[in-house]
Parts: sequence; C-alpha cells; structure tokens
Amino acid sequence: MKTRCVTTPRIDWTGIKLAATYLGAVVGAGFASGQEHLHFFGQFSPGGELGVGMAGVLFVVFGVLLADLVSRHRTSSPEDLLGHIAGKAMTPVVDGLLTAFMFCSVCIMLAGTVALLKEQTSLPPDIGVGLTALVILIACTRGVEGVLYLNAFMSPVLLGAPILVATLSLVQVRRGLLRPPCTPAPEVIGRNSLLPAWPVASVLYVSYNLLIVIGTFASMGNELARARAARRGAAMGGVALTLFMAAIHVTLAVHGDAVWTTEVPMLLAASRLGPGLRGLYSISLWCAMVTTAATGCFSLSRRLEKRLRLPQPAIAILVTILAALLAQVGFASLVSRVYPVFGYLGLPLVFGIALATIRSRVTIMR
Repeated sequence: MKTRCVTTPRIDWTGIKLAATYLGAVVGAGFASGQEHLHFFGQFSPGGELGVGMAGVLFVVFGVLLADLVSRHRTSSPEDLLGHIAGKAMTPVVDGLLTAFMFCSVCIMLAGTVALLKEQTSLPPDIGVGLTALVILIACTRGVEGVLYLNAFMSPVLLGAPILVATLSLVQVRRGLLRPPCTPAPEVIGRNSLLPAWPVASVLYVSYNLLIVIGTFASMGNELARARAARRGAAMGGVALTLFMAAIHVTLAVHGDAVWTTEVPMLLAASRLGPGLRGLYSISLWCAMVTTAATGCFSLSRRLEKRLRLPQPAIAILVTILAALLAQVGFASLVSRVYPVFGYLGLPLVFGIALATIRSRVTIMR
C-alpha cells in the first residue's frame, strides 16, 4: 500500500520580512500621526481620495521594481544600487541627496516624539527622546537582522491601530455620535503652496518616501536571494501602505475641522473615541517613530561607515545625538516644508528606477 507524503507549504519569511520593512520604513511619525496626510491629501476636496488611490498604486509598483533591482544585482549598499539607477556620473549627487534626507527623516521622527509627549504625557521631552534614541540604537547595533525584526514585531501594531480607529469612527458616525465627513472651512485649511494639485501631491508623496526605502532595500540585496519572493514582499508592503493611507483618510474626514488645529490629528481622533484607544494609538505612533528612525539611522550609518572610517555603531550614536538636537525645530513645520522639497528633488530618482528596470529586462532578454 502506497503512502502519500503530504508536504506543508513553506512560509515565505523573506517576503514577510521585506513587507514589514517596507511598511516600517515609510510609516513614520508624520505618516501615522496624520500630519503628512493633511498636507498631501486632506487639503484637496474633491481629489484627496483619488490622490490616496494613486499613491497606493505607485507604492506597489515602485516597491516591486526596487525589490527586483536589489535582488537581481545583489546590492549591499545604496551606492551599489545608485550605480544602476543614476549612473556613475550622477551617483555622488544622488548619494548626497539620500544622505541628507535620511538624516532629516531621523530628525523629524524624534521631533514627533516631542510632539507626542506634549499631547499625551507630562514626561519631560528630553527623557522621552532619550528613551526613543536608546531603542533606535539597540536596533541599529544589531545590524540588518535587528532592523528587520524590529519592523516585523511592530508592523502589525502600525497597521492595526489606524484601521481600528477608522472602523470605530465610522461606527460612531452610523450611530449618530459623530458628525459625518465634511469639507473643512477654507480658513481652517493651511494651503501648502508646494503642493498645487492632488496628482502632484500624490507623486511627491511617493517620491520622498522612496528615498528612505531605496537606502533600506539597497542594504538588503544579499539577503534577498530570490527575486520572486522579494517582489511579492514589496507588493504586500505596498498594499499594506494603501490600507494604512485609506484608514487615515477616512478617519480625518470623519472628524472634520478639528484635525486641522492639532499637531497630531490621528491622536485627536482616537481620543474622541475613548481614553483606552487614545493610549493604544499613542503606543502605535511611538512604534511608527521608532521603526522609521531606526531604519533611517541604520541606512545612514551603513553608508557613512566607509567614508568616516568609524565603526557603524559609533556612527549610529553620533547620528542619533545630532538628530535629537535638531529635532527641537518643531514637528509640523518640518513635515510641511521638508517633505515636499525632497519630493521634488527625488523625482529624477523615481524615473531612474523605472529606466533601470527596463534596462535590466532588456539585458536579460539578450
């Protein structure tokens, strides 16, 4: 009598880790707080919903393209990847842009810590920033695995909290306990002159977010041996980001004009649903700050390691200290100005990713 051997399907941990890393790299304090969303999508009505959908598609497409490039070329640093995207002549310029953005990203995440503490606790900001910096450094000194596992652990919280807030907000609206979606009054909206229309805002939103994703993915090329698994993981991460954006958009629309008057709009929305949810979202938001800051700090310290001829942990400590000092500038002002500017500066790199993918495919066909 023949016995059949039943094999259980293997879990694609590489794709799951990459998806979690993609989500953790993009979802930072500005994203999860709703502050970025107000400037890039909330000010457009109608059009904000279309902008969210367009950004979601772009996150999936360019995430897959990047994952494919780093896997095929086995990149170990951003310089390796930039050589394929921008060419040798432009690599130093683009490399400087990535370095500046990564540092600014860490600064904004730590500035978000200060804003969160002002909204949520009476704890001195210096203590909160110090604790956040400690977690970031622990993840960075553990190397690629430390950043991967930090993102894998925190990503379910990052994704679940805004979806929960959005769902409960819609339930409250249906029960008549919250006012329905409305258009904020013109005097309440702070129009951003750097974002003239929703298609422009959508492209810029993806453009500047891809800057930190490039640095993160490029350092993982040797760990992404299978191109198909890498592409699948990036696609999952892009879909998760789309769900995240949709949840934030629904929530901010439901809670109306009040979200325009606070530095942490999603925390205000959560607080209107109860103190327990406010506490949960505060933890989620802190997780978002830590994951993005750790990802940026790790990528930045890796790229500076050879130039400064210092150990990577020492560079990570130096970067974190400098970022903590500059974070005192202010959260909302940094988000509204720094991100759109880097969105414009990153556009040539976005086109370069598409062209590099085409060249790679043509080479394979030959």
